Amino acid sequence: MNLAKNRNQNGVLITLTQACQDSNLGATAVREIARKSGAARKIGRSYRINKDIFFDYIEKEYAE
Repeated sequence: MNLAKNRNQNGVLITLTQACQDSNLGATAVREIARKSGAARKIGRSYRINKDIFFDYIEKEYAE
């Protein structure tokens, strides 16, 4: 597998692994929340998550 050399850590669309690291959640939970919030993006075979939508949804739904 070829890894991108110019990967931007501050990009709008992040990988599942990056979302797991940033949110301290497991892959299954991240996929479920991304699907519910509408943040999941499939681009070809690539699965990306719009981090702004994802984290806004978490703040609204799970804030107490």
